[in-house]
Amino acid sequence: MIPVVSADAAPFTFRLREGYRIAGHHFTTASMVLLRITTSDGRTGYGCAAPFEEVTGESPAAALAALTDVLLPLARAADAADEAALLDRAAAAAPGAPAARAALDMALHDLWARRAGVPLYRCMGAARGRILTSVTLGIEDDVATAVERGRRWVAEGFRILKIKIGERWEEDARLVRALREALGTGIVLRADANQGYDEEDAARFLRAVEPCGLELLEQPTPAGDEAALARLGRLTAIPIMADEALRTEADAARLSASRAAALFNVKLMKCGGIRPGLAIARRAAAAGLGVMVGCNDESRVAIAAGLHLALAAPGDLRADLDGDLDLQDDVARGGFRLRDGWLEPIEEPGLGVSVDF
Repeated sequence: MIPVVSADAAPFTFRLREGYRIAGHHFTTASMVLLRITTSDGRTGYGCAAPFEEVTGESPAAALAALTDVLLPLARAADAADEAALLDRAAAAAPGAPAARAALDMALHDLWARRAGVPLYRCMGAARGRILTSVTLGIEDDVATAVERGRRWVAEGFRILKIKIGERWEEDARLVRALREALGTGIVLRADANQGYDEEDAARFLRAVEPCGLELLEQPTPAGDEAALARLGRLTAIPIMADEALRTEADAARLSASRAAALFNVKLMKCGGIRPGLAIARRAAAAGLGVMVGCNDESRVAIAAGLHLALAAPGDLRADLDGDLDLQDDVARGGFRLRDGWLEPIEEPGLGVSVDF
């Protein structure tokens, strides 16, 4: 048995360098909770809860309360070496707090791999050693500004742009065409509507951008209408990705069976951590569906955890792990390197991160 000797959670609100807009929301700060667990063998593991209440059902304050009142008392009484048993108890005790559970899950996985003396993805079975990530373009008031931002990211080495859309389909289609013309066919374009369209406008957008080589369209319509996703998928050759519609393993099972989407966006904050995220990715691979490991605005702790999941998961994998790039004052260091759009882990035990709090 390896007892937990201390477990602490602390709230943080980080300023965003530029801020951004998506369909229905505008962000200038990012609030989250960082977690630190130390065990009797002298090792420390880190986690991060970065909820988005509209999707995860919890605010940062609620995630902090779930950790301090429920999950950390469980951890202090548990054997840190029996991660599966503790995570099972956590899921039963805090079913409505997936981001809080994700923080605990990350810290336990970090400790596990630190004990093994290897990076986490190698403990889980390395499927790849690095992965390209997209970088996100928020909604802008004019196409020229968005194109200029796209040019800037490409100049910094990124090869994949994820374009936030979902307010006005005509302007969105015009933006996709302008980006394709400005950046050429060597840059991958993805689009994310964040549930902003109704089905008719989503169909109009898809028809308008069909010649533009869009790699995928993420969650064009409200999450509760999975039939609309399926109909849109039959309408177009552009793959449709489920994001807000996919939170749990049960959602993944249902969507796999119905073939309502061609790809799943797996986010640790939605599903509860690395363990359920890997289970969802394996289910998708078995069904012949693609996976993108995504993120919210998150500390390097959570981005590192998402990266290790993306490196270990089987099948057709993509990454959208740019959630730390806009944070001005992240207290976490290490974990990974970003080079010309490629994310690669620091080959140190666990997540490879250190955190000052």
